[in-house]
Amino acid sequence: MKTARLDVLMPAPAGRSAGSPRVVALGGGTGLPIVLRGLKAALFPAGPTAGQRDRLTAIVTVADDGGSSGRLRQAYRMLAPGDIRNCLLALADDHPTLAALFAFRFNGHGDVSGHSLGNLILTALAQMEADFTGGVARAADLLGVNGRVLPATLDDVTLVAELADGRVVRGESQIAVGREGIRRVWLQPAARALPAAREAIETADVVVLGPGSLYTSLIPVLLVEELAAALGRTSARVVLVANVMTEPGETDGYALADLLVAIQRHAPAARIDDVVVNTAAIRPAVRERYAAHGAMPVAVDQPALRRLGYRPLAGDFLAAGAKVRHDPDRLAWAILHVAAERAAR
Repeated sequence: MKTARLDVLMPAPAGRSAGSPRVVALGGGTGLPIVLRGLKAALFPAGPTAGQRDRLTAIVTVADDGGSSGRLRQAYRMLAPGDIRNCLLALADDHPTLAALFAFRFNGHGDVSGHSLGNLILTALAQMEADFTGGVARAADLLGVNGRVLPATLDDVTLVAELADGRVVRGESQIAVGREGIRRVWLQPAARALPAAREAIETADVVVLGPGSLYTSLIPVLLVEELAAALGRTSARVVLVANVMTEPGETDGYALADLLVAIQRHAPAARIDDVVVNTAAIRPAVRERYAAHGAMPVAVDQPALRRLGYRPLAGDFLAAGAKVRHDPDRLAWAILHVAAERAAR
């Protein structure tokens, strides 16, 4: 299996209406919004298009139990709004004041201290609609969202982990606190997929997984068994955006093959076809700063990936700046390149 060389990157293809591919992106945390920002610009260059929202769908983990999201979950027995909010903002049209309000976080020592205003608005809209997905849809309308944002499940789930030392830890916010290493994670109780999320995967042209925290952002979505099964049977190409750096407390010492093995072990019904691999060098000063916090570049063995049945999509995917982040536009180009290949077959 050949490596697709994507070192010389062209501008992302201009958005088309009826001919645009249907792209679905799964995950959470800070990684999924990066993918969404690039795809929004590529698929919706003129802004939101009536009847075309299904061209881009984000399926988001709702297992977060820390910070503002955790407090709202506990107080109102609702799904975690934080990752949903971040995806809505990534797909929002040019409404800078509204976006700034949704992103605003209260400081001080009062009852709302630490809360994101966007989380509070989502909570209010969910109560007004008497339905979490209805509240998310209302927020999407307010922000002029390009595409759709869906929770992976409507079930009230807790992420549970067994650590390498045998201890069991409950709650996403507690899982990566130590450095013991993670043996496995699961959802409690087992979750049913949101039907619209399952259908989006089944009718997609390309499905994107990651980047993001392996055990607390990506795998929790795949632990919804109906979604993993849909990934196994969809005719779409399934693309994993490989993490560039390890994450202390979650993937210490992991190579890319270890990430793939962990995904396969937790979601054996799922399928991955292509893996986006960054080949650009990280500046020494940046590497040293990350190493001081226990993060190292994820080792990539492209021949080993091919032997395992994955096609590497190799290229320079790093964004400029002091942080190691994927470039949204380059990711979008790679993803739409895969979609164009599929359409040409």
